[in-house]
Amino acid sequence: MLRRFALLGVAASAIAACNPQSGPRKTGPAVAKGNGITITADEFKARLDEQSPFIRARYSSLDRKKEFLDSLIRFEVLAREAEKQGLQNDPDVQLTMKKIMVQKLVQKSFQDPAGAQLPDSELQAYYDQHKADYFRPKKVRVAAVIFNAPEGTPERAKKKELAKKALAKLKVEEKKNTLAFTQIVNEFSEDAASKATAGDLNFKSQDELEKAYGKELADAVFAAKPGDTTPVVETKAGLYIAKVTGQQEEMNRTFEQVKAQIANKLTREKKTKEFDEYLKKLRDQANVQVDEKVLEGVEVAAAPAGMPGMPGMMGGGMPAGHGMGGPMVAPSQPPPAPAAK
Repeated sequence: MLRRFALLGVAASAIAACNPQSGPRKTGPAVAKGNGITITADEFKARLDEQSPFIRARYSSLDRKKEFLDSLIRFEVLAREAEKQGLQNDPDVQLTMKKIMVQKLVQKSFQDPAGAQLPDSELQAYYDQHKADYFRPKKVRVAAVIFNAPEGTPERAKKKELAKKALAKLKVEEKKNTLAFTQIVNEFSEDAASKATAGDLNFKSQDELEKAYGKELADAVFAAKPGDTTPVVETKAGLYIAKVTGQQEEMNRTFEQVKAQIANKLTREKKTKEFDEYLKKLRDQANVQVDEKVLEGVEVAAAPAGMPGMPGMMGGGMPAGHGMGGPMVAPSQPPPAPAAK
């Protein structure tokens, strides 16, 4: 019995909310025919094709095809009886039909026709205007012990000896203490801003590091590997001991590499805009007036404790405004645009 209901459920899920006998004209030879009921080979195949590949694989033999056909026949028999009892006029049935009509309307109006493509000139223009999204130089994260000793000043030599002393101490301490660099920064660094963050200078490209601290430091840092510590580096502004603490690889994506991604993004944006404009036009034509006093008086029952579901979700676990899950209430969310070819 449970197996029979499961098969019936498969068929019902495939053709629910449709009136199979009064819908589109059937084509192909009949595989089953009776009093007011006809199931054609084309219809049988269409219903079977709607199932997942895993389920379809079960119905390769004649006996298993008969099982699936039997489930379709049961559905047709029940649907015919439901019509006889006038259930097509039931409010729940009418609401379900309305949801499906809205879904079909949106699909018909806002899914791209086959082969529709945005012109390359439009995609290229977007790429040129957003090159920073597709080009990124290599960056390293640096921490530094900084000694303020401009070139040519009397204290330069003294600070250089102090920097060498700090580096020697660091090499000894870091063998037994993972926080040795931080401690050296706290003890020796003369730059208050970076000292407050354990010497961290954040991620910088070679060009950014050169502009901020000098070519000598930038060259030394970019010659090192993550985890390495530089020797004492002399620049015009001062002396540095730097440690590479992280790295971001270069990103260089050509137009051809991101063309499909850009087309997909722009298509979604266009469809969203078209849908919003279309819905606004329909709302304006409908001239809907809201009675806030009546609306405020509507009592909303609290959800029972432990009831599954999330805010913004309708029955069946579908987001409100999409398909069978609920009425269309999310005007900025048309169906997803097909992936760019």
